[in-house]
Amino acid sequence: MSLPNLDATDPTRTMVGWRYHLTKPCPAVLAECAGGENVFRSLLIPKDQLITVTGGPFNRARWVDITWHLKPYMMFIEHLRNCGRKV
Repeated sequence: MSLPNLDATDPTRTMVGWRYHLTKPCPAVLAECAGGENVFRSLLIPKDQLITVTGGPFNRARWVDITWHLKPYMMFIEHLRNCGRKV
C-alpha cells in the first residue's frame, strides 16, 4: 500500500490560504537567520488568535508554514488540528 502524494502543487493536498481560529494555545516554531546561523525558537501562540497557512504540507511533511501577526512560523499539522478550527 502506498501513501498519497502530498505535493504542495496539488490543489487537493495543499492547505495554503486556510485560516484557523485557535481554540487553545498552540506550539509553533520561529526560524530565523541571525549572524549567519539558523536560530530556532519555540513559542505558544495564545488561544483566540487567527493564523493563516502560507505553505505546505510538503512531500509528506508533518508541518506547515503559517503567519501570525504578519510573522512567519512553522507548526505541526497535528497541533494545528488539535488546537484550532478552520474558518
